[in-house]
Amino acid sequence: APQEQPSAETQDADREGPGDASQPSGDGAGDTSKRRIISPLVRRLADEHSVDLEGVEGTGTGGRIRKQDVLQAAEQQTQGEQGQAEPAAQEGAGEDAGSAQPERGGEREELVPWSNIRRRTAEHMLASHLETARAWNAVEVDWTPAVEAREKAKAAFKEREGFNLTYMPFLARAVCETLLEMPEVNAAYDEANKANLIRRYVNLGVAVALEGGGLIVPVVKGADEKNLVGLARSISDVAQRARTKKVTPDDLTGGTFTITNPGPFGSIVSVPIIPRGQTAILGFEAITKRVVVTEDDAIAIRSIGFLTMSWDHRIIDGAEAARFLARLRERIQSTDFAGDLAQYL
Repeated sequence: APQEQPSAETQDADREGPGDASQPSGDGAGDTSKRRIISPLVRRLADEHSVDLEGVEGTGTGGRIRKQDVLQAAEQQTQGEQGQAEPAAQEGAGEDAGSAQPERGGEREELVPWSNIRRRTAEHMLASHLETARAWNAVEVDWTPAVEAREKAKAAFKEREGFNLTYMPFLARAVCETLLEMPEVNAAYDEANKANLIRRYVNLGVAVALEGGGLIVPVVKGADEKNLVGLARSISDVAQRARTKKVTPDDLTGGTFTITNPGPFGSIVSVPIIPRGQTAILGFEAITKRVVVTEDDAIAIRSIGFLTMSWDHRIIDGAEAARFLARLRERIQSTDFAGDLAQYL
């Protein structure tokens, strides 16, 4: 049966130094009264949260827009959207009504307007798909040691911690360790300098499916500094706050690598879209019992599942992606997870 899994201080602080290659904002090269210096961090945050910088009043020196100005504008924007009804379905219906407009077939059809989160997801996913050179790989992983460790510890863990021990923190720990070993997979593409920004820390994005539809990706900051139990607590916390709409804009920014988890729905292979500003995203597929031939040619029943990874071919090559997945598989299969959970055994 598919495994029980959740559906998911930053070094990305408001630093705007000389190396940020800040760019002016505003129209008209000669009209300096309309031009403001905008840092790459501020531009990225504004893009991620669909914030129009022209409407943001900067609180920095000389009216410069800071990180907190964008986050505050995003929060105000979100609160305003939650307090309003969804736009009418026919808004702008008279524009561009060509072949892209579906034919209406009758009373057994229903026109369902997009929610705010669906519109934002569509915008970000399409932009990422157009900006990246996506390729993907997959590996088969023997999860048996992790399954056995979890089975022994899950009852005591639930009683002590108050939430279920899932497989996600097992994977998260292995991912963080492998990213520190191979930081090129944890990079971001710096288009202005045509260079890879190598990040030797992990802020782990965890994709969470929302009740009623929609997807949100809260970020566990400093994930590489946490052990298995610490990751379990952090992942449970951000996932619960995401589902109850209690995440803040800061919870949704700064990710360096993302895990998405279609496994509970029975998925065995998926090819997710890479989040903007990241090199790769990992798909955590269903863990199922299978009959396998072991290395000593014996027949055994093992808990097997695939890991798939979409990655940006501009930043890394196939050999690097394959090595990363192979090293991740090796780490999952050889880690003493029971030792991590000894306090619950």
